[in-house]
Amino acid sequence: MNQNNPEDVLLAVINKVLEFSGEGKQAKAQHILPFVYESVMQYPQLLWDNKEIWKIAKALLVMHHYDMIDDEDEEIKMLQMAFVFSQRAIELSAPNEGDAADEDYFHALHTQIMLLSSCQDYYTTTIADLCSKPEMTDEERLIANRIANRIIPVIAYNMIVKVDDTFEDFHNDSLLAEMCNKFELENPDITPKQLDDAIKIHKMLIRTYLEHFKK
Repeated sequence: MNQNNPEDVLLAVINKVLEFSGEGKQAKAQHILPFVYESVMQYPQLLWDNKEIWKIAKALLVMHHYDMIDDEDEEIKMLQMAFVFSQRAIELSAPNEGDAADEDYFHALHTQIMLLSSCQDYYTTTIADLCSKPEMTDEERLIANRIANRIIPVIAYNMIVKVDDTFEDFHNDSLLAEMCNKFELENPDITPKQLDDAIKIHKMLIRTYLEHFKK
């Protein structure tokens, strides 16, 4: 690692965050997470062409679960950026036809699934806006939010299926297998059209966040 290269430094710190978090050493992770957050907020393009950029998304997700951001608007922005980073990693690491998928592709998909499943409320408003008209009554807004809350699990399910299609037995991830089984038990009548509609809305969500990201 080149200690003078900002990308290498950031990635090294993120790796320590994920290591500490995985070992349950929350205090140590929290001590260095502000460096990650400040670096990403100031230089969001730093790892843009590195397929390990999913690690930024995961570090920001860890930060969210540690309740380290007090301002709601900042937290919304952080989780939207995490979504963009996870999607960028998916695009960078997606295997070409006939090639075997690598670990970065799995982790990129896994991270975005975790964002959708554990931070659902933070994405609901955007999807509600995408699926509704500009001016709405309070009742119409409530209905739009309910629709969005039903769509997000379908988006996550589509991604879980993609993992299972790409890696044998969900890449031996018991959580993803459990999430898949639970969704299928709770939604036995899900139609191909509903799955296709969720794919379209997922693409719209990505475009919307990417536009905000580039501003």
